[in-house]
Amino acid sequence: DIKYAPPGVDDHLFCPRGSASKEKGQYLLCVGRLSDPRKNVNLLAEAYALLSKRSRDNFILVLAGASSPPSEFWSKAERLGILDRIKFIHRPSQDELIKIYQNAYAFLLSSDEEGLGVVILEAMACGVPVVATRCGGPEGIITHGADGYLVSMSDSVAMASHVEQLLNDSSLRDAMGVQARSTIEKRYAESVAGKVFVETWDRLTGSE
Repeated sequence: DIKYAPPGVDDHLFCPRGSASKEKGQYLLCVGRLSDPRKNVNLLAEAYALLSKRSRDNFILVLAGASSPPSEFWSKAERLGILDRIKFIHRPSQDELIKIYQNAYAFLLSSDEEGLGVVILEAMACGVPVVATRCGGPEGIITHGADGYLVSMSDSVAMASHVEQLLNDSSLRDAMGVQARSTIEKRYAESVAGKVFVETWDRLTGSE
């Protein structure tokens, strides 16, 4: 007897910005354990470098997490000429993290291996479309072309192209953000995800 029971995200805490908020920050975002080689942050550098050559807008790349990307990433960023356009935020508080999500234009995940991907859920709960590699977990969350985009692992060209679409088309970006939030509300909000555990417990204990 097997049931799929993903962990939920607090969709009251992680939510889109209020309508009275100022303009979004001019940045793309990645959050995670950035020192972990499985995160393949070098792919982020490659995709962002391609995007920087195509886009007229001065979007920066914001990275946030408990650990900085390895020195190899920073060396690569310097070689690609994008070092001064990358900002790393070390251990943001929960309130800071939520604001960082809410004000991002898109969330990028470049992993070679990923479980469910809680950071994806948090970004989507904040109404932010995600561009992620097909590395396991994201494929079970994101519906390609509806609430985000999925690209092949190590495909920096595809990642850059999809991010460019989102940056150049505000209507598409807004629609995907709304759909991303809807996906969370229907499938991954704590109140929804918790029902599977409660129902299973009631059945096992005869409380139904």
